[in-house]
Amino acid sequence: MTSSYLGDIPWESHLLAKEWYARIKSRPMFRNLLQDRASGLTPSAHYADLDF
Repeated sequence: MTSSYLGDIPWESHLLAKEWYARIKSRPMFRNLLQDRASGLTPSAHYADLDF
């Protein structure tokens, strides 16, 4: 589980990291990972959003 899943990262304070992460999330290999869910936890609203 990642901090991104839980919504713990203040992306507006880390714009370069946000841009990098958005590029990584849009890669076909990474998309399958974004479909994973942790039992009993709801992912943050932007977790699977490729253009967050």
